[in-house]
Amino acid sequence: MTETPDTPQGSSDDVQLDPVLDAMIESLIVIDADGVIERVNKATTDMFGYSPGELLGQNISLLMYGTDKARHDKYLDRYHRTGKKRIIGIGREVLAARKDGSTFPADIAVGEIKRGEFIRYVGLIRDLTEQRQTEEVALKQREEMINVSRLSMMGEMAAAMAHELNQPLTAIANFAAASDRLLQNTTDGNVARVQEALRDIQDQAHRAGEVIRRTRSFTRSGDAERVVTTVNQMYHPIVPLTELDAKASNIRLVSEIPADLPEVSADPVQIQQVMLNLIRNAVDAMQNTAPDRRQILISAKLTAPHEIRVEVRDHGSGVSASDAADIFNAFYTTKSAGMGMGLAICRTIIRNHGGELGFRNNTPNAPQDGATFFFTLPTRTD
Repeated sequence: MTETPDTPQGSSDDVQLDPVLDAMIESLIVIDADGVIERVNKATTDMFGYSPGELLGQNISLLMYGTDKARHDKYLDRYHRTGKKRIIGIGREVLAARKDGSTFPADIAVGEIKRGEFIRYVGLIRDLTEQRQTEEVALKQREEMINVSRLSMMGEMAAAMAHELNQPLTAIANFAAASDRLLQNTTDGNVARVQEALRDIQDQAHRAGEVIRRTRSFTRSGDAERVVTTVNQMYHPIVPLTELDAKASNIRLVSEIPADLPEVSADPVQIQQVMLNLIRNAVDAMQNTAPDRRQILISAKLTAPHEIRVEVRDHGSGVSASDAADIFNAFYTTKSAGMGMGLAICRTIIRNHGGELGFRNNTPNAPQDGATFFFTLPTRTD
């Protein structure tokens, strides 16, 4: 450690402090009013790769990178003139620079020592590299979990998808066979009929291709990507998928999503995953509902100046009091073959978007009247 020549305390005190400061696991740096380094501890030299002699007498900006490096002296000067704090007494995250030129995220907390004309600043610096790596691993695992859940959902819908694809494919085969027979006995009168059959083949092929395209788009993996979009723009592409289970159970889907709702910043695929999950749960809840009440309403509205609320209302079995407390917990399920991850993942997605996921029974204390699950999203201007 190096002593500060104009320190008002005796040098013996400084010497006695050296072992204590060097035992600290966080970097400690003392600078003067001009930002010049006067003292460093061992953690500082280990963290930045400099020797004490290379640091003492240098401006603290030596250890910074980018805009922080360029603006540090201005921050000090502004603080001296105006008292306006940018780092001092507040703390912030910066990008720090090592001797070898590499950078790392660091949390810095700065305190001020003032005794008359004597002004010094003491900075504590913590390397956030390991923390950021842990956060990145956790983020990657969460994204993988969301993708696995999405694929699992598509697996559960495989029977309905096979039925939906079988119809256009069968029609294609029938139209092609009819066209072949007409071509074998070609007359002027058959030309128009062959052309009509070929157009039908095109229509049915496009129908099958649309189902496949929507499924591939929905099940794509990859990093979450936020874009500026609307609830309508996110819901419309999954309509073919939402109708699969609904049609198989003779359930009618009704949507009331105004086109003039404010924009949101969201990952469309993840929000679509939440919508599809809630709609499929509503379908499952209505298996014993009378035919004339088999309807699911998907709606969206502005519930606050900067909040949109999306609702899925069914006429199914509702949520019992015993299930209400655990319904969003991982591995909790009311389905005989369920994994218990759907709603837990949906809640994670919505919270990551700054919203909340919840539910209510349509009639209090009467689950048999069905339930409404809903989630909120902040608007882009929020």
